[in-house]
Amino acid sequence: MLQHAVRLASVTGLSLFGSLINFLVQATIAYRFGVGPAVDAYFYALGVPAFVAGLLAACISYVTVPELAKAANRPSEARALSAALLSLIIRIALLVALAALPALLLQPALLPAHSAIRSEAQLSSLIVFSWLAGGVQVINGLLVARLNAVGRPLSASLLALPPGLITIGILLLAPTLGIWLATAGLLVGTMSVTLIGIALQRDGFAWSDVNIHKKSALPIPRSAWLSVVALSCFSTYAVIDSFWAPRAGPGVLSTLGYAQRILIGIGSLLTVGPSAIAVPYLARLVDRGDGAGFRQLMGKIVLLVAIMGGLMASAVWLWSEEIVAILFRRGAFSAAAVHEASAALMHLAPGMAAMLIGVMLMRAFFCLSGGYTWPALIGLGWSLLYFALSGLFVERQVVGLADAYSVAWIVTIILASILLWRRSVSVGQLEQR
Repeated sequence: MLQHAVRLASVTGLSLFGSLINFLVQATIAYRFGVGPAVDAYFYALGVPAFVAGLLAACISYVTVPELAKAANRPSEARALSAALLSLIIRIALLVALAALPALLLQPALLPAHSAIRSEAQLSSLIVFSWLAGGVQVINGLLVARLNAVGRPLSASLLALPPGLITIGILLLAPTLGIWLATAGLLVGTMSVTLIGIALQRDGFAWSDVNIHKKSALPIPRSAWLSVVALSCFSTYAVIDSFWAPRAGPGVLSTLGYAQRILIGIGSLLTVGPSAIAVPYLARLVDRGDGAGFRQLMGKIVLLVAIMGGLMASAVWLWSEEIVAILFRRGAFSAAAVHEASAALMHLAPGMAAMLIGVMLMRAFFCLSGGYTWPALIGLGWSLLYFALSGLFVERQVVGLADAYSVAWIVTIILASILLWRRSVSVGQLEQR
């Protein structure tokens, strides 16, 4: 028990440092560029590729961690499976990177005719760098997932640091050529993660034993494609915000982006430890047919995350303006921008706390057998609900979109909890027969 506590504290501490680095990235961008068309263009260019890369990386983590954890005691099988997965994911990553070409035409065309983002001179560079970085992030998703699956969460947490560190360095040390430097730093940092990740586990991939065309090499359910739909609820916000925020007015997208980056950093800190350490245990409990143990451990994990998320949301609600001022109030980031971002932060906080619970509920769904139909319905339902609520609340600008996010997540976790409970009870009943 003490060993697990020490590992959890170590992973959480390293994640805290990673969150600090991500905060510093946003603080540097705020210092250099403040709030306005250039930063709106930055968040808009990142919106779709961040959604695609984040969704694919999350799918890789949710689907492969249980499979790799189950094979951990069979080294040759695990190495062959790891290499087969990497071969497949490299191909997917290339498709994501090549999507930069059609995106140069499609993303600007989706903007409202009056949007100032359309006239931003660096929009094309931002789009290209964002899609290239997204492709590399897909590969990194497997490298991180494999480290977590084999019980190396500290090494996995280390891989989150280089993109932020390199981006900060480029923004501070290079000449201020424009906001495109932020995406260039992201690309260079993401590529460095790939090199480090492969170096850390170069003996974990058995290329000579791989035949990717054999179904036995990839023991993933045929319904695994539904995981893409299921996990969309954790990343479609970027696409939905990119659609509605430009229609809410100038500066809304960048203001919302700053607030979301704060909460995402805090949220990842609260879930990375339980996810990295507990999920492999959940998968092994299912593999052994211990449904009661699965439900007991899952209940403890959800309770822990709910308590931590509730405390986080309360702190953010009480001190949102102070948090934003400490992180961003310097350089081009004005007092008015602080007020707008703090309002967004307050109204996003309940939704972020609910989303943390949703992360753990979804991970539990993915450890159970029987396909991903229900998780897919949950993910699709959240996206549709958030899009509809955003359309209803868009006239309230930043605060309205933040309220839409919170309401969507609160409704979703209530429904997801009911479904997971029913699924887990069914597993227990089947085991007793």
